[in-house]
Amino acid sequence: MTILEGWEVSPDRIAKYEKMLSSDPMIGDPLLTSKCKLDRENGLLLVSDNGFAWRIQMGFTTGFGSTGKSKWIRWHDVADIIPKKNGQILVELKIRKRGSLLLDKNDNIKIKKWKFTIKPNKGEPKAHWLQRQGSFNNMMLEIFNHNKVETDPDTSDSRM
Repeated sequence: MTILEGWEVSPDRIAKYEKMLSSDPMIGDPLLTSKCKLDRENGLLLVSDNGFAWRIQMGFTTGFGSTGKSKWIRWHDVADIIPKKNGQILVELKIRKRGSLLLDKNDNIKIKKWKFTIKPNKGEPKAHWLQRQGSFNNMMLEIFNHNKVETDPDTSDSRM
């Protein structure tokens, strides 16, 4: 695993993490993993050089991700990442329909906004949590800037 130090999967998330990797092989080697909220839904975030994946955490009876929403976003479909506060970013996504970019009436690419807020892992020491929370925004920006493209591809396999 190439996960950056301090961003390992917590023991209570290992099975969920392995399930995401097996169902989304395009994720590749994750750099960051974290419990994370997407707007108001709790889930698990995996970030790699290929893009990022997020899976909703379902209730206690259904298990994690067994029937939950699964998102997969390639970096070329991210227009921008805007830091909001420690541990929280606003991701601006380029909207596609059947793989093609959607344009508004002024021929600008349509944008969708997602707010991600990382959450502490079960049993994570508070000092470690605060360190991760403080570095999340910069790390996401660095990974995005390293992997963004100059020209949008004609189609994409992102799932929004």
